[in-house]
Amino acid sequence: MNKKILLFTTLIGLTFLVGCSRAEHKVPLEEIGLAGIMAFDYIDENKVQLSVAIPQHSPGAKASTQVFSVPTELLSKGIVDIEALSDKKILFNQLRVVLINEEFARKGRVERMIQHLYRNPEPGNKVLIAIVKGSSEELINADYPNKPDINYYINDLLLPTINTAFNPNTNIHDFIYTATNPVFDPLLPIIEKKDDKLEITGVALFKNNNMFETLTPEEAFIIQDLIGKKKLAPLSVELNQGHGKESLMLERVKSRVKMKSNKNIKSPKLTISLFYKGTLVEYTGERENDLHSPESLSKLEKDINKQVEEEVKKTLNKLKELKVDPIGLSENFRMYYDGKWTKEMTEENISKLEVDIQVKTSIISTGTLD
Repeated sequence: MNKKILLFTTLIGLTFLVGCSRAEHKVPLEEIGLAGIMAFDYIDENKVQLSVAIPQHSPGAKASTQVFSVPTELLSKGIVDIEALSDKKILFNQLRVVLINEEFARKGRVERMIQHLYRNPEPGNKVLIAIVKGSSEELINADYPNKPDINYYINDLLLPTINTAFNPNTNIHDFIYTATNPVFDPLLPIIEKKDDKLEITGVALFKNNNMFETLTPEEAFIIQDLIGKKKLAPLSVELNQGHGKESLMLERVKSRVKMKSNKNIKSPKLTISLFYKGTLVEYTGERENDLHSPESLSKLEKDINKQVEEEVKKTLNKLKELKVDPIGLSENFRMYYDGKWTKEMTEENISKLEVDIQVKTSIISTGTLD
């Protein structure tokens, strides 16, 4: 009987404690701020300017978004300071974007900040990351006429689209994976304010945890192709193969990449085969009236192959000189290596890598040119 009474008393006590615990953590909705954007601006080696954008859904709100900024050495301390300014409990369950200004990306502790968010269960790993030309605080405070709330505007801009297929669409998980993987170097899109709108103007290439180089959209597009990105954007080519100035657009219906290495780490060689199949939807040049026979299309295909091969080689030579590997080419050698592979080995592998590029294009129709 005493055991039953003891058990009953224990259950009542546990119920009371759980109830108290829940009551303690309950926060009224009007006292919660759901952060949509977190931004970092460089101050010095130890300090960063932390900014948080919080959408305002109250009908009486003067602005659609509130932005709070504080200087801080620690991310968690900065969040506490922002809560003091806003008088609200800041939650990151709805965090959509992390912005990093270029100076902080080149000099700051980017991986440390992203690691903090990666280990925090609140934001989730699908939060997108981007580099900002200039001040990220000014960017999120600026006015953008006829554009949605800044939290949605930047998030939509960074989402995968055919028009910005060069964008690596890097989220927190992707960044940590490539930053800690010995055969990869991270890529992040660069956004810039131009007049009263935002644009993705290039891609930032990281090395040793910091921004190292800027890639053009054309170079980044080639890298996404070699990675095997499934979002099939149209292939735009400026031909320079002895027929004057020629421009064309190929609407791709199929695209794939194959890589084969010689498995030799001391003298690495890699054969990369790119296959394109699609519809020629637009063309300007001297062959404009002569693209209806199989023979003329076959010649055009060969010229496209040569041009793309040249552009791919040029991009890979740039990566070779920089000793960086955002594609993961070194994985084709690491898989045959018996031992621990390091970032230093990737740098050495890329610096010595000889690449043979083979492109095969198949034009299945001429679309609107017929």
